[in-house]
Amino acid sequence: MAHLTPKENLLRVMSGEIPEWVPSYSYYGPHPGVDEDPPNMSVMNSTLFGNRRMGATPPPDGFKDIWGVTCVAVEAVGGFSLPKPGEFILDDIRKWRDIIKAPDFSGVDWEKAAKEDLEKLPYSRDNVALFYGPGGGYFQQLMSFMGFNEGLVAMYEEPEEVKALFDYLHEFYLDIAKKYIEYVNPDVLSLGDDTASERAPFVSPEMFRELLLPYYDDFARLGRNRGIPINFHNCGKSGVYFNDLVRIGITSWEPVQLSNDILEIQKKFGRHLVIGGGWEGRGHLLDPDVTDEEIRASVREAIDKYAPNGGFMFAGAFTPGSTNDEVTKHKNEVLQKEVYDYGHNFYK
Repeated sequence: MAHLTPKENLLRVMSGEIPEWVPSYSYYGPHPGVDEDPPNMSVMNSTLFGNRRMGATPPPDGFKDIWGVTCVAVEAVGGFSLPKPGEFILDDIRKWRDIIKAPDFSGVDWEKAAKEDLEKLPYSRDNVALFYGPGGGYFQQLMSFMGFNEGLVAMYEEPEEVKALFDYLHEFYLDIAKKYIEYVNPDVLSLGDDTASERAPFVSPEMFRELLLPYYDDFARLGRNRGIPINFHNCGKSGVYFNDLVRIGITSWEPVQLSNDILEIQKKFGRHLVIGGGWEGRGHLLDPDVTDEEIRASVREAIDKYAPNGGFMFAGAFTPGSTNDEVTKHKNEVLQKEVYDYGHNFYK
C-alpha cells in the first residue's frame, strides 16, 4: 500500500526517482469520481493579475485583463477565456510604448496578498504540491496584444522592438514574482508559453533562443536558486525547444502532446525531464459511441508506453464542448478513475 502523500509522490518524480504510483497533472482540479484521491498538484497564480479560469462567468462583453486586452469566455472550449477576435490593442510594434502600460502595484502588501491567495487554496499543502505560476508567457502576451499575423511579423521584422517590449514586460512580472515567491514558498515553479501548434513550432529554435529563452532563463533562476523543480507548460509540437529549456533547469514539461516523438524525447533526457502527457482525447475517443472501456484502455495504453522507467505523469483530459457538457464530464470521470486505479498499481 502506498505510504507517500500525493505531494511527496509527485516531488519524487520531479527529483528523478521512480514514484510509488503514476502521478497526474490535473487540469480540472480534483479528480472527478475519485473521492479518495486528492490531486497531486494545485496551480496558483496571483489574483492581482485578474486570472480567469475555465468555467468563469465574465460579463457579456467580456473583461479587460491588466494590460487592457478584452477577453471573452469561449463556450465551445468549456469557458476558457481568450482575447476577443478583432479587438487587438497594438497594430504597430514600434508604438508599444504608447499603448502598453503596466499597472501600478507599488502600494501592494505582498505578504498579505500571498497569504490571502494561499488561504483560497482548496487543499492542504501537506498533501498537494503547490505549483506557482508567476506570469510571463511573452509569446502569448505579444499575440494577445497584436494577433498572430501581426505578432509573428513583428518578431521577424522588428526583433529589437519586440525585445524592448519583452524587457518591459519581464521587469514587471519578475519584480512581482521575486516579492511574491518569498511568501508563497512553492513546491514547484511553473512557467509556460504556448510557442507551437499541434503540427509545428510557431518560431524557429534560433528565434526562440534570441527572443524568448533569456526571459525564461531569468525566471528559471528563481527556482534554481531555491533548489525547487521547474515545470514548463508548452502545448503543441514544441519538443524542438527542450534542449535549451532543460539546459536552463526545466525539470518537467506538460502537456506533451502526441505530435511529439515522446519515446525519443524520453530516450534523450531520461528522468531529467518529466513527461506530463502522452494521452489525448482525439480520434475515436471523441466519437459519440465510444465506450467507457475504450476510454479506460486508452489510459492503460499511455501508461504502459510512457511510464515504465519513471519520469512520467499522466496529463490529459477531454475538453468540454460547453460549460454544461455532461457527456464530457462523464468521460473525464471515467478517464481519471482509470488513471487512479491503473496508475496506483503500475509500479507494484
